[in-house]
Amino acid sequence: MPEGLAEQVARTRSNLPTNPAHIDAKEVERAVFGVVGHGDLALRIWADARDAAENAWRECRRRMRREYGARSPHGGWAIFVLFAALLAGAVSAAVASGFRSDPAQTEVLLAVLVGFSALADLMVLAATGWRPWNWAAVRMQIGLAIALGAAVAFQLSRPEMWVLPLVIAGGVIGVGGMLLVLLVRMLRPEERLEIDTVINVAVERMQPELDARAAEIQANASEELGVEDSARIVALRTAVLADLAAEGIVLEPVPEQTPAGGAMIAALTAHWHPYSRQKA
Repeated sequence: MPEGLAEQVARTRSNLPTNPAHIDAKEVERAVFGVVGHGDLALRIWADARDAAENAWRECRRRMRREYGARSPHGGWAIFVLFAALLAGAVSAAVASGFRSDPAQTEVLLAVLVGFSALADLMVLAATGWRPWNWAAVRMQIGLAIALGAAVAFQLSRPEMWVLPLVIAGGVIGVGGMLLVLLVRMLRPEERLEIDTVINVAVERMQPELDARAAEIQANASEELGVEDSARIVALRTAVLADLAAEGIVLEPVPEQTPAGGAMIAALTAHWHPYSRQKA
């Protein structure tokens, strides 16, 4: 390794995190930019790439809300209302069971919980109409039906109380809602497939736009750096990665043809939605 390059590698290494677990290719490239005299540009590239990724996911969610409204799996209000209904339904089943409480003294609380749960469920059912829900929402509806059904079973197992008709009505709404949403999914297979894959479709549509933004950030960086400094950064980046690998610190590969700034841009825009992080 040429003497000047070896000195730059050492300077770059000194600017990296001391814990090897915190070192990755984008951190190496950021440090390289600083050694070559373009630390501010590295920070701008980093910020622009991070913002591009965040904006892409934000726009994805916005488009899903615009197209699917309450049924949107991200930001649709139906899922939040269903969750609240399910929570109230589960608590109502616990109250109706009489566990650590006298059922005669918790009738009002049981009425409030069952009433809230049933009304919330009806509101979602009315708002979504004859349109399929995604499977996550359906699972909540199934859980709600089980919870309210359990509350009915507990109330029927003891002497009749004034709250019994209300609990039965809540159970009918929960179970009826479950049967309705399952029936709609069965009768509308094309719309069911659409709502079940809406996230994948939204991500697929957004990816080219994010790629174009990443290419724009790269082009701006290359223009500001110029050919000579770009080549210096690529050479130093390659040398530092090789030096780390020689010590057993093997990072994700960065091809030599990757332009200066490309490692940061690629890393910061790779997992721009949470599902890509789960697969990584």
